[in-house]
Amino acid sequence: MQLVFHAGPLDEFLLLMPLMRAMPRPMTVVAPWQRASLAARMIGTSPMDIELFEFTRLHAEGGPSRVSPAVEDLFSNATQIVSFLSSDQDAWANNVQRLAPQAKLILLEPRPANNVTKHFTEWHRTQLASNGLELKPIEPRTTNRSDGPIVIHPGSSTLKRCWPVDEYEALIEALRKQAQSVVPVFGEIELERWSPDRIQHWTDHLKAEVFRTADTLMPVLQQARLFIGNDAGPMHLATQLGTPTLGILGPTDPAKSAPRAEHFRYVAPPDGPGRIEDVTLAAVLDAVGLE
Repeated sequence: MQLVFHAGPLDEFLLLMPLMRAMPRPMTVVAPWQRASLAARMIGTSPMDIELFEFTRLHAEGGPSRVSPAVEDLFSNATQIVSFLSSDQDAWANNVQRLAPQAKLILLEPRPANNVTKHFTEWHRTQLASNGLELKPIEPRTTNRSDGPIVIHPGSSTLKRCWPVDEYEALIEALRKQAQSVVPVFGEIELERWSPDRIQHWTDHLKAEVFRTADTLMPVLQQARLFIGNDAGPMHLATQLGTPTLGILGPTDPAKSAPRAEHFRYVAPPDGPGRIEDVTLAAVLDAVGLE
């Protein structure tokens, strides 16, 4: 059995999904519960919550004094363990080797340095290959839903990746004037970041829906004929679900960290990665196929 440990952000987790699709089965993904359960629903893996006490204690010298029967079985049945948590022989690696001495342990750097020019997925594929695990990434199949709505998500945890909210509001209005079905959505970050007046404008006037977790957003994305959003978890989730996706990119270098599926397209500043404010409404409408 394969074990994969990951605790990074949602977008990085989803960029790894083409590699996880290609990994041998059976496989258990040990990650924050929401991500582990997403992987279970999307690529048929078994989920385990990395925030269980036994897993958090793996980072301490000596590790957990005892483990539950379920966790004991997990390690005793493992043939290969891929970790995006530990890249050297630290306490975590020593504890895992003690619990699963029969398993091959592959320790990977979780993210490339800024000067690395390879795509995020390719960089990890190369790391895996150097450890004897040759994989060909498997991208999701495109799902065409011509009668579905256009789903628009305006958020990102990183402000410089956020196209101005005023532009999103103008985009929604422009699409609706052309008789397009549009479902605006937003989440926890916007509830914390936006003013009460803006939240009310989105929920009352724009008829936006609030989704607090990726799990609850997933069914909406699965019904969409197109998703539009910034470089953030929902954009990567839509792409990995096979939904045609239009990313609005600013400082993101698409050659390094944009999704690689054929149904993903993007609009970016005219001179390459830079200020997302330089992306025009006209450019986005043109990419949608409307002017």
